[in-house]
Amino acid sequence: MAKKILFKTKLTEVTPTDIESVGVLRYEVNGNVYRWVKVTATTALTAKQPVCYEVALVGSSAIFESVLTPATADLMMAAGLAVTAIGASGANMYGWVLAQGRMDAVPVLATSGTAIAVGDELIGVDGETYLDLSVAAGTAPAYIQSYKALGTVSGSTGAELTVDVYANCL
Repeated sequence: MAKKILFKTKLTEVTPTDIESVGVLRYEVNGNVYRWVKVTATTALTAKQPVCYEVALVGSSAIFESVLTPATADLMMAAGLAVTAIGASGANMYGWVLAQGRMDAVPVLATSGTAIAVGDELIGVDGETYLDLSVAAGTAPAYIQSYKALGTVSGSTGAELTVDVYANCL
């Protein structure tokens, strides 16, 4: 299959129709890789929110075509970070998700007494729009598709802060 190199949409554009062909990858010169997806979430996605593939679609090529807000069953299927806010499924909205690469100022939850350090593994949280520590460093399970913190966040009390992250969700 040939790699698509020309795109009709900007990375921040959302549309009610499938202009780019769901599942297609977009390779940018900065090394970031984006995937064009349909939102199947019942609520709109916020910019920089983690999204997951639907675990019910495992075994089908359709798994890489749609995303939703993280839910417990889907956390192991991280798809990336929404580039911009994308409408809910009732609106049939399509947009770009950062599947691999760096994104600045991604929302994270700083848990009291637990700082986030450079290199810590982060994952989506059930029903939330932020990332959190997956497990203590060196503790299983390590997620195949996850995010790495590129900065530090102090362990303040339940505050939602931001940190630069590297998405590894291809």
